[in-house]
This record gives sequence, C-alpha cells and structure tokens, in this order.
Amino acid sequence: MRPADSIRQRNQQLILQAASEEFAARGFDATQTRDIAARAGLPKANLYYYFQSKDNLYARVLLRFVEPLLEASAKLRESDDPRVGLQAYIEARIRITREHPLTSKVFSHELLLGAKQLPEQCRDLLRIEVQRNVECLRSWIERGLLAPADPEHLMLFIWSATRTYTNLGWQIAQITGTQTPQEADYRAVAATLTQMVLRGVVGQPAVGKKLARFTT
Repeated sequence: MRPADSIRQRNQQLILQAASEEFAARGFDATQTRDIAARAGLPKANLYYYFQSKDNLYARVLLRFVEPLLEASAKLRESDDPRVGLQAYIEARIRITREHPLTSKVFSHELLLGAKQLPEQCRDLLRIEVQRNVECLRSWIERGLLAPADPEHLMLFIWSATRTYTNLGWQIAQITGTQTPQEADYRAVAATLTQMVLRGVVGQPAVGKKLARFTT
C-alpha cells in the first residue's frame, strides 16, 4: 500500500470512528461536522474531502452496521436445520451488539425516528435480506420443521430481543447491577433467547399444520 493510500485509509477510519461517537451521543440533527473533525483530530476540510457532506458520512456509519447484519442473516440460512440456523443467527446478532456498540446505537436511534435518514442503499439491502429470512422461516414452518407461527412476527421478536442491550441500556443496568454489560452477559442473553425461541417453535413441531394465512 502506498503511503498516500495508508494516510487516506487512516484518516477515513478516524473520521468514521469520531462520527460514530458523535452520532451515537447526539443524533444526526444535533451533530456538527466541526465536532466530528475535532474528535478525530483532523481539520474539518478533511471530512468534506473524504465524505463530501454530513449526510454521506452518516450513510457510511449506518452502512458499517448494515454489513454485519447481512452477515448474521446469512447464518440463518446456512443450515437446513432450524435449530442450528436460529441459534447461529441469534448468537451472531448478539455479537454484533457487543462488537459494534456505537453504530448499533446510531442505527437503533435512526429506526426509532422512522428511518428518515436511512440511505436507499441500506433500505434495499435490508429489504432483500429480510425477505429471504422470512421465506426461510416460512419454508421450515410449512415443512413441519417449526411449529405453526407467523414468520414475520417471529423475525420481529428475534430482532427486538437481540437489540435490547442497545435500546434499553439503563434498564439492563438496573437488572444486572453493572453499568456496562460484560462478555458473560452477552453469552447469557444469547443462550436464554436461543432457549426461548427453540422451545417455542422447535419443541413441538406440528407436521402438516399451518396457520390460515399461509394457505391463502
């Protein structure tokens, strides 16, 4: 790698990290580019040189979180055994929350505000991926590998449960007695959620039985 490319990559990473911290703390509207530049230790001109605008920078921060989400979704479909797929998917989503706490907060905050600033690229990637995941769940249900359930709401339950450590940090702190979740906490929540989901939809699959909506 040429020295110029190395400097460019380093500066971009510094800006993206600083932007993640500022957006996580203040939200999109309240964040100023001068604060991002100051946190990164770079001139504000560098921010515009590499990313052109605050909107573009915000989009890059969100995309940094969408990419691991897509990788986690792929794990759901890697095995034709729903017990293996669901466990891998839940563990992967919990791991994302642990490994990407800042971008996870930014993404959650964006969704809570109606995803108004979510770039179209991110929308398209997530839309396609969720359709694949729901169809995977639907196939398992129709084949009797999972108990009758609504695949859309099953997916929503897993999403909401695996995002709790990001969205409800204060409440989690009151329950666990620790301000910052530790690795053991993440392992425990992954195991608990996996147990809940598997017992609910894998425990007693009913072959040949479908919800009314699946037969229409």
